[in-house]
Amino acid sequence: MQVDIQKLGADAARQGLTLLDCPYLRSAAMPAQTGEPVHEWRSRVEMWKAGWKDGVRSRVVGRAPSSPFTITRR
Repeated sequence: MQVDIQKLGADAARQGLTLLDCPYLRSAAMPAQTGEPVHEWRSRVEMWKAGWKDGVRSRVVGRAPSSPFTITRR
């Protein structure tokens, strides 16, 4: 389950979504609504966030440098 939640976070980042798009931050998914223990909910939020950060890193690594100050030798 942990890997699935992290994969969802990584996929969201690759799609350009933000941390605030985490599905566990929606009001219907909050412990007050679901009745689940806060530590379980928080664990899922942290797993999604870790996956999201990995997804952001993979997007940045995959990009070519776009600086207008890149020096090209001829």
